[in-house]
Amino acid sequence: MISRRILMVLGIGLALSLILSFSLWQLWTAEKDNYQRVFTAGEVLGHELTALRLENGQLASENQVLELKSKELAALLPELAAEVRALNVRLGKAHSVSATGFTAQTPATVLLRDSVIFDTVKVHLFNYQDGFFSVQGKAIGNRQHLELSYQDTLVQVVYRGKRERPWLWILSPRKLMQRVSLKNPKANIHYTQQIQIIH
Repeated sequence: MISRRILMVLGIGLALSLILSFSLWQLWTAEKDNYQRVFTAGEVLGHELTALRLENGQLASENQVLELKSKELAALLPELAAEVRALNVRLGKAHSVSATGFTAQTPATVLLRDSVIFDTVKVHLFNYQDGFFSVQGKAIGNRQHLELSYQDTLVQVVYRGKRERPWLWILSPRKLMQRVSLKNPKANIHYTQQIQIIH
C-alpha cells in the first residue's frame, strides 16, 4: 500500500505541475495576443483613410485606433516616437499619441490697389480673407511681400465602432475607431493616426 508520504509528494507534484502548466498557458496566450495586436497594427498602418460625408455636409475621415506598447510604437513608427520625445515627454509616460496631416487649397482672385509708402515708393496692395485664409501683400517693383495666415479647427473623436468578430456578438470586443474633421470645407485630411499607449 502506498504510504501517505508518497501520496502527499505526488499531490504536491501534481499541484505544481498544474500551476506551471497554467502559468505557461497564460504566458503563451499573452504573447499570442501581443503578436496579433502588433500584426493588426501593421496592417492598419497600410490602410487608406475612409472618407465620410456627415449629415451637415461636412467631410470627415475615419480609421482604426492602434493599441501599442511604447516599445512597439518606437519600433513601428520611429518618427512619431521621436516627435513625442522632442516635446520633452517620455514615451513610457504617454497615454495616447495622435498625428493628423492635411492640406488646404483655396483659389483666390484679388484686386490690386495702387498706393504710395514713404511718400515716394509706389506699391500695389492686395488683401484676401475667407474665414480660414488671410493673405495680405504688397508688390514693390518686381517683389511680392506677403503675410499669410491659416486658422482651422480639428475635431477628433475616438469611439467604439463595429465588433471585430460580429458573429460572436457580445463576446467580441468593439474596435476603437478615430474620426477627424476640419471646419474648413476646402481642407483635405490625407493622414491621421491615433495610438493608445498600453502600459
